[in-house]
Amino acid sequence: MYVPTFGGSGLLHLLVAHPRVVAIFGVAATVGALAAPHAPGRLIGTADHLTRIESALRPQVAVAEERQAAAEEAAVRLLEQNDRKEIEAAVRQVLRVCGPACTDISTDRVVGDRALLAQVLMLSELDKLARLPRTDVAGGPKLTDRPTGAAN
Repeated sequence: MYVPTFGGSGLLHLLVAHPRVVAIFGVAATVGALAAPHAPGRLIGTADHLTRIESALRPQVAVAEERQAAAEEAAVRLLEQNDRKEIEAAVRQVLRVCGPACTDISTDRVVGDRALLAQVLMLSELDKLARLPRTDVAGGPKLTDRPTGAAN
């Protein structure tokens, strides 16, 4: 069982630990695959379930890695711009989409923890990329025209 940590939402930390799953499905669908009405995101085996989903994504790993690299770059840019309104809006959106499973952490707490903030901003960007039209398959055109660490 994954118990919420002192650093914030346990499910949020699980999402961060499995960015490939979020890159393919988005935050809402990933949370939906893990949630149950009686204990959203806190069931025994949640982390193992995410690992199994991730291993099933092998055919889409190139897409997921490219999305992850692009999301990491976008999160760094957002942090460098230091636009508090945009940062807070991105964090609120992730927490809203995560739903009841992430109610044990606030926007202020995420924004106050620089490491967690960077990860949540990456989730925000992964969620945006996951909602793009599914024309970006492995071996197809890149999502960005910038080289990424995962692709090059």
